[in-house]
Amino acid sequence: MIGNEYRDLVMKRTGLKKEELECPREQSAVTPCVARDGDLAMTDDGKCAGCGHSVLDLVIKEREKT
Repeated sequence: MIGNEYRDLVMKRTGLKKEELECPREQSAVTPCVARDGDLAMTDDGKCAGCGHSVLDLVIKEREKT
């Protein structure tokens, strides 16, 4: 759920579509990314599978931008 919230916040702020978004933290374009894929890209310990950052921390930072 929190991964989907982050994805939705990023998409709303940037106006980009999933296919257009390039996350500055991603390791490669084919790696799952919580900014594009939401909950599907989260590991069991609440981190983004693409970069290893805490999704909760990412959501908090993104909320500050709005």
